[in-house]
Amino acid sequence: MTAAPLRVRPSAFSVDLALAVVALKRRLAYRMNWIFGVVLGGGELLVSLTLWGTILAEQGSVAGYDWDAMRTYYVIGFVTATFIFGGSDTAHRILDGSVAIDLLKPVDFQRARAAEFYGGLAGSLPTMAVGLTIALIFFTPLPPASFAAGLLTLVSIALIAPIAFSVVYLSTMLCFWTRSYHGIMWARQTVVAFFSGAMVPLAIMPGPLQVLAWCLPFVHFTTTPSQIYLGRVDTLGAIGLIAAQLAWVVALWFLGRWLWSRAVRAVTIHGG
Repeated sequence: MTAAPLRVRPSAFSVDLALAVVALKRRLAYRMNWIFGVVLGGGELLVSLTLWGTILAEQGSVAGYDWDAMRTYYVIGFVTATFIFGGSDTAHRILDGSVAIDLLKPVDFQRARAAEFYGGLAGSLPTMAVGLTIALIFFTPLPPASFAAGLLTLVSIALIAPIAFSVVYLSTMLCFWTRSYHGIMWARQTVVAFFSGAMVPLAIMPGPLQVLAWCLPFVHFTTTPSQIYLGRVDTLGAIGLIAAQLAWVVALWFLGRWLWSRAVRAVTIHGG
């Protein structure tokens, strides 16, 4: 008798990597869309900087931001926006019933979706690089307030991706009940852009809105890294903000697991 060949079960990391690569290839499959995204990705940043350059040339400063600080703020916001909006979402798997197949796979659904999110995010990085290069050449943002501020800013930016994934994941879970995604996506993008400070700095908003923003995770997408970078908080304050980001990473991840356990009870496939 011939011995049966040994089957090596792939590690969880190799599965994550494979899913991320597939998501990246899917993002790059439509090459013309991707190329236009790379070429035009910095357009919104340039429009915002041109607008604020005109306003601040007349007023000098707004809510404590002069032209130097404001242009630096928006360059940071452009970088963080890539991590917020650049990843892949998989709402289609719920809407077309593919999630039923996922339920049969020995793969953690949430972790698999996270891998796909990061794979899609990798495909958006060239857009960020082009826009950032243009901004560095033409608008010359300020350097970080200190070496420590620069390092802590990088840590803060690194924590944006897991929070952004959880926000996207939680919004896609709502498709189990709504059976539609466009309204959810538009609402999510608007709320995130507003309360993160990506549209305008929170310092310009009324006090109650600022308080509400700091109670939500979105504020850590743009405001937190910019506050650290510009030295508007000291080192201890920066560490506190990063600790808050870490707390949101953990809390939103487990909230996602809880919502998944409830959502699968609402699966509808072929009307059943």
